[in-house]
This record gives sequence, C-alpha cells and structure tokens, in this order.
Amino acid sequence: MMRLRTYASLSLFSTLAVIYHAFNSRNQFYPAMVYLSTSKISLVLLLNMGLVIMCILWQLTKWVFLGSLREAEVERLNEQAWREVMEMLFAITIFRQDFSVTFLAMVTALLLIKALHWLAQKRVEYIETTPAVPMLSHVRIVSFLGFLLLLDSLFLYSSIKYLLETRQASVSLFFSFEYMILATTTVSTFVKYVFYVSDMLMEGQWERKAVYTFYLELIRDLLHLSMYLCFFLVIFMNYGVPLHLIRELYETFRNFRIRVADYIRYRKITSNMNDRFPDATPEELSSSDATCIICREEMTTAKKLICGHLFHVHCLRSWLERQHTCPTCRALVVPPENGASTTGGQQGSRSDTRQQDNFSSITLFADITLVNLVFLIVSICFANNYKFV
Repeated sequence: MMRLRTYASLSLFSTLAVIYHAFNSRNQFYPAMVYLSTSKISLVLLLNMGLVIMCILWQLTKWVFLGSLREAEVERLNEQAWREVMEMLFAITIFRQDFSVTFLAMVTALLLIKALHWLAQKRVEYIETTPAVPMLSHVRIVSFLGFLLLLDSLFLYSSIKYLLETRQASVSLFFSFEYMILATTTVSTFVKYVFYVSDMLMEGQWERKAVYTFYLELIRDLLHLSMYLCFFLVIFMNYGVPLHLIRELYETFRNFRIRVADYIRYRKITSNMNDRFPDATPEELSSSDATCIICREEMTTAKKLICGHLFHVHCLRSWLERQHTCPTCRALVVPPENGASTTGGQQGSRSDTRQQDNFSSITLFADITLVNLVFLIVSICFANNYKFV
C-alpha cells in the first residue's frame, strides 16, 4: 500500500507538471488539449495517471467490502493475475485492429474486476470454513457480491447494446463473453453462500447441502463450457482460431467431465444403500464405539460397511459425495462385483483399481474427443485458408 501511495504521488506530480507545461506553452485551452493528446510523453503520463486512479478505486473497493486480505487470498490473487495477464495479451492480438486507448482502458478494468471476483470466491470459501463469522462479514460479502453482479450486468449490457447497434463483429464480443462468465460465476458463488447460510441456520443438519452444491457446480461448468464453445466458434468464424482459448476450453471441459464421472460413481454407490449396507444390530452398536467418526455424535441407528465400521446413514451419504472409501480404514465402500469374500483392505484395493480403470477410460475418451474436435477445427482452417490468432 505504501508503494502505491509513493507511485501515485509521483504520477500525480508528473501529470500536473505536464498539464502545467501544456497550458503555459500554448496559452489557450484547445491548443493545450491538442498538445496533450498528440505528445507521446504527455499521453503516456496521462494514461499512467488513469491507471493509478483505477488502482486506487480497486483498493478502495477492496477495503470497503473485504478489509485486509489474508495470506491465502493474496496467493490466489498473485497466481491468477499472472496467468490472466498473459491470456489478456494473447486476446489483444485477436482484436488488434480495434486497439485504442479506450480498448486498453476496458481491458485494464476487466482485469481489475476479475481480481475482485477471485477475492470474493476466496472470501466465501473462508467464511464457509470458519466456525464463528461476525455479522459484519456477512453483510460485507453479500453487498460485495451484489456490487460485482451489478458491475457485470452493466458492462454486459453495454457490450451487447454496442453489438446490436453496429451488427458486426468487434471487440465487444470479447467483453460480452468475459462478463457473461463473470456474472454466472458471481451468481454461483452467491447461491453457494446461500446454501452455507441455510445449513448454518439448520445447525449443520442440512443433509442435502452437498448434493445441491454439486448440482450447482455441475450446472455452472456446463454453462461455462457452452459459453466457451460458442465464443470459440464465433471468434473462429470472424477472426480465426483463438489459440489462447484452447487451454480454458480444455480446463472447463475437464472439470465438467470429472464432475459427471463423480456423479455417476456417487449414484452407483447410493442408489441402493439400504440393500448394499445392512443396518447395524443393537449388539454391534453396544460392542463397538457408538460414536460416528464423521459427525462425532452418538449413534442409535447406523449402517455397517463391508469393512465392519459403523456410521450414520446421512453422514455416510454426505461422505460418499466426496470420497468413496471408509473414513476409518480407507477401504473402498463398494464390494467386489464377484462377491468374493476377502479382507477389507484387499477389497478396497481391487475395487479401487477397477474404478480407477473405468475412470481412466472415461477420461481418455473425453480427452480424445476434445483433441479430435480441435484438430477438426484446425483442419478446416487450413482448408479454408483461415488465420491463427
């Protein structure tokens, strides 16, 4: 913060100096403004001052809604920033014909707004894992998410309006896509926060929270994948192949694929829990520790895994949404398909190997499908003499 103050002070001093020189040497308003807009040194100093003002507004927004940042939030900001800057530079090459001072300012604003979205997501994750959260933190994060959604909506509306007025491909395509992604991410983060508050009001007893969270993330990834595909095709048809989008497209596709595979495995395990896992008898409850290791509460009824450990049925279901092994011994909870009687560790090892093979097959098929799609698009480009950007 001290470095920003020093840099802002030097920038303000140099800006005032160049403005004073312009008016002192030209003596009139119009010639002075022409000088400021045509002189390269003056233009660089004015643009630098504009960047400083944007950074100050960003810092002010962060201080109002988030206060001081935690170490994990700073790390997330640094990691994402460098990657996003490189992607922005590649994206600029696509729209190099539209390059201007306004375009540069909009790209900078987009980068700063993205940084606020990263911090909002990280702060919601922190709130979800904190036992006691002050009311002020809840008010701040709700206001912050509403503020971000308002920004996304305004910029998205402006970009779409410009596209409808001009009726031709332009840099507004890029901003429309980016703010659609940010808006859906903000809505997803807010809904996830609502799930957390609902679970907190139920004193942590909302059994379906993890299921709804999973469906939310699945829908979000599906929307993002659809948007990336549409944007990829639109840019491909109007400008060429946007190579910088291939990594984002692949990562989104991979996340969606993993979530679908996890959902299939979860449904396979929990579809017949009553038949797959027998109820523990009173003798088994009394002869063993009757405390559920997942929720740390006493059990009056429980489900028995093939390894012999006992858990609440709702705790077991919630656990299986994240893991497919016993919380105590790490043996796989799904018995072998051949029904052979083996030890819990052996069952877990062989079943885990089979599931890993199945998941690897799904992963390989999905990767090959995406690679074939990319090669198909590239082949079409060469056939039609498209350019790569």
